[in-house]
Amino acid sequence: MWGAPLRVERHENQKSLGPEAADTGGGVEKWAVAVAKLVPGEVVAAYLAGKSILQGPPPSSIVWWSGWTIFCLAAVFGLRRWMTSDTAAGVPAEWSAVIMSTLSFVLWVYSFGDVFKLLGVWDERGSGLFLIAWTLVAPLILFGLKKLFRE
Repeated sequence: MWGAPLRVERHENQKSLGPEAADTGGGVEKWAVAVAKLVPGEVVAAYLAGKSILQGPPPSSIVWWSGWTIFCLAAVFGLRRWMTSDTAAGVPAEWSAVIMSTLSFVLWVYSFGDVFKLLGVWDERGSGLFLIAWTLVAPLILFGLKKLFRE
């Protein structure tokens, strides 16, 4: 396995890593890889585990929900920063993917409601539709950010 496993595209310092690190191609395949790598599944799973604890009796306060959400948000940022970089090979973090994964996590949490219900800013239908749209459009935004950050 080569370093920086959650990078959407190889860094120039990874060109000598062989066929396992080969670019994914273009078009639909590149979009599909980006969709898969932008969903912070490891932290969404942790968030859901914490959610099951917070939903138990007695009802948890906004402080617990906010704290858990912020902790998980920081975990997404930290893990994605780490998992898109490889210090041994001189590969910096893929900031476009870090930002998009962090935003994706916020939208996943919004779709669940949870802390946003407690804050009074959640819309059930809108959150579901927005999550579906985000999942389809996020890779396109990512590719635009890659150009902006010159990655």
